[in-house]
Amino acid sequence: MYDAVGATFLAQDTKKIIFNLRSKNVSHSHTWSFWGGKIEKGETPIQALKREIKEEIGFVPEIVKIQPLDVFLSPDEKFMYHTFVIITPTEFKPKTNHESSGYRWVNINNYPNPLHQGAKRTLFNENNIRKLKLILDSSK
Repeated sequence: MYDAVGATFLAQDTKKIIFNLRSKNVSHSHTWSFWGGKIEKGETPIQALKREIKEEIGFVPEIVKIQPLDVFLSPDEKFMYHTFVIITPTEFKPKTNHESSGYRWVNINNYPNPLHQGAKRTLFNENNIRKLKLILDSSK
């Protein structure tokens, strides 16, 4: 089983979320995706998420709340991906590493193209759209 985790951040002040533009050095290059990666042995999804965030954006920004959004299990049950929304007070500027070619804060439902296939599946799922709206409403 390959277990991974990812997140987008929701800024309370602007109600925007942030995407990572994957670099040419990683799979699914030049697509917009969540921040995250593989869950290491002995880690919980939240521990892995915080570690990956620090690795990929250079620091862990202030966290108001971490909300689960989705868990994807591949049809062959060999891959699981946990998606979270992290509420932060304000937008921040990531200090990206070699895995990223950039970032963008956007309004919900105004996503950049092309989206990573997993991000697209998560963001356009009707149940997740409802959850994201509730998270947005509760972050006020």
